Amino acid sequence: MAPPDRGSPAWSRRPVWSLRLWLLAAAVLALLAVGTGAGATFATRGVVSDASGDLTRRLRPAQGATQALLTAYVDQETGQRGFVLTGDEGFLQPYRAGGEEVRRLELRLGPLLAPNREATALLREVKAAGDTWNTHVAAQIDAVRDGGPAAVRHVRVQREEKQIFDRLRSRLDELRINVNGLVDAEVHRLATAQQHVDVAMVIALALAVLALAGTVALLWFALTRPLTRLLDQLASVARGDYRRHIDVSGPEEIQRIGQAAETMRVSIVNRSAELADAQHELGVQNERQRLAADLHDTTIQRLFALGLKLSALASQRAELASTLNTLIEEADEIIRELRRMIFELDDSRAGAASAPAARDRSSG
Repeated sequence: MAPPDRGSPAWSRRPVWSLRLWLLAAAVLALLAVGTGAGATFATRGVVSDASGDLTRRLRPAQGATQALLTAYVDQETGQRGFVLTGDEGFLQPYRAGGEEVRRLELRLGPLLAPNREATALLREVKAAGDTWNTHVAAQIDAVRDGGPAAVRHVRVQREEKQIFDRLRSRLDELRINVNGLVDAEVHRLATAQQHVDVAMVIALALAVLALAGTVALLWFALTRPLTRLLDQLASVARGDYRRHIDVSGPEEIQRIGQAAETMRVSIVNRSAELADAQHELGVQNERQRLAADLHDTTIQRLFALGLKLSALASQRAELASTLNTLIEEADEIIRELRRMIFELDDSRAGAASAPAARDRSSG
């Protein structure tokens, strides 16, 4: 099916956007593209910020505290073993310092691991195993103080102490592995989020480029192309091609300019035609005036002179008077006929001169 002509009713019913609407559409397109890219970047950057903050403020400190907790228990075990073997109270100083460090680290780890249920459960198991070991160690210290190192140098007692501390160490290793896993998972989440940020930035850049291209294309379609077409048509008319119709599409403002230019072109064409008619009529009137002047100044004067000569000859030759009088009357009739023709020429010239004035009054 062929598209409708520009002058057809189907074409005239097409909606016409104003230049303001076209510019608004271009601005909305650009804002949507930039806003989408910025929103995606902001959202992914939020994930990066959350992951980085959680890793920096909670998991890394928890990882260090877990390792320090293991070191504190080892220090306690070393001091306690030294005291059991020698009975020297000086070895209990690392044991006491380690105990204080253990309590401080366990208090710190509680809030750090609170969001992770499994890690919190493992920390509770570590505390329970530590309490059991400390109870057993306290009993050994009392035994050494009462009976000396020999009081605890039994294979059964040493094996039981090793089993209790191994359970504690096993719980500490499980807690350390769990915290390290949490750190590794958060690092992986951070890396993934950073990749998403990079992808979002690429998408935002691509959307910005597409928005720019779409805006340029939209402005070209809505403004540049109609203006170029209008300028071409106006240039053709300015060069004298008054038959070139000015018919443009595009925003309402450009169409109004085109309609005004087309009205001026039609007015110029009509005025040119009227001017050509007037010039033609003036030429005809000038020719009639010249003809009337020639008739009046030359032909009538010659006929009048001929009549006078014939009258003089008739008065001199009586025998020719009747014939000459007939000729004189014929000459007079010719003069009257010529004067009537001159009068009609003058009337037609006056009527032609009054016609433009009448048209001007009617148009006014």
